[in-house]
Amino acid sequence: MKGIIIAAGYGSRLRPLTSDTPKSLVEIDGKSIITYPIDALVTAGITDISIVVGYRANEITGYLKKQYPSLHFSYNEDFDGDNALSVFAAHPFIGDDPFVLAMGDHLISPSIVTTLLSNRDINRTLCVDAESNNASQLSDGTRVMADSMGRIIEIGKELKDWQSIDTGVFMMDAEVLYNIKYLMKHNGKRVSISEVVQHMADTERHFQVCDVSGQFWADVDTAEDHDSVSNLLRGGYDSAL
Repeated sequence: MKGIIIAAGYGSRLRPLTSDTPKSLVEIDGKSIITYPIDALVTAGITDISIVVGYRANEITGYLKKQYPSLHFSYNEDFDGDNALSVFAAHPFIGDDPFVLAMGDHLISPSIVTTLLSNRDINRTLCVDAESNNASQLSDGTRVMADSMGRIIEIGKELKDWQSIDTGVFMMDAEVLYNIKYLMKHNGKRVSISEVVQHMADTERHFQVCDVSGQFWADVDTAEDHDSVSNLLRGGYDSAL
């Protein structure tokens, strides 16, 4: 199983912490943010990993090559676009294989990845949390609505009716890459992962939900998120990572 972690964006919302440091290298509890998803994937048994870089790529790759010599790197030249472009940038590494996708600015428990991998019969899956309650999960969370069979039928930040929050951990397959390419032809650089999931739902090629409620994860988008997550880790949540 291959793993992809996307870390190509500017991180402008995390300023001033990103004024002199790439977002993925900003530290929380003594570790760079991106080391949390890397360690989660490795602990869950995924060691064939590509980091998708773009903005300030040399700084990120230089740092990570020292920490994790076996990492692969993919480059997204359109890092000013939306995040689905970073997924597509890794397609030479991915090939036709299913893969686990994580966000470079999310702290995730290895147990989330293990739970996702426990059902290998489904190649399009999104880990969701129906019990999200901390600020770093809810402040800018992507909302998810699934049907009675666990298929995602709606996803987006503005949903009025929803059941759970997108944790940023996915199982994807080659068909997802085909759909990203299709949407890029129509929308250019403005293609988000959520838009791809919604497009596939609208065309009856649904993602399934994987409930990881109660397992630790956090999304670090702003300085407020950074402080909130730091406080959570100091409060004992670091034992889950």
